[in-house]
Amino acid sequence: MRRSMARPGSDPQHGEGMTAKLVELKREGWRGAAKTLRKIADDLDAGVHPECTVGALTLMGPKSEVTVFGLGPKCDDLQCLGAMRLGEQKLIDVLLDGGEG
Repeated sequence: MRRSMARPGSDPQHGEGMTAKLVELKREGWRGAAKTLRKIADDLDAGVHPECTVGALTLMGPKSEVTVFGLGPKCDDLQCLGAMRLGEQKLIDVLLDGGEG
């Protein structure tokens, strides 16, 4: 499922817009973190998803310990924060749409 989303104040006509692809992670088959991450990596290698220039990954352990990873050739602290906030907004949008995108 694809959705386009422009940043507030951006101008898509002048190349400032962005496209986000929301991938539905179904509960069945996506519970194993390592298996899921391998599947995502395999899909990236196969070209299923566009090349990742900035990525952010948050993992939460059983005692609520949080580990955050930034990745991609253009990744820095602010880019990672932006990616996380965009991801957060996409999840909120899906929840507000009743789980359908």
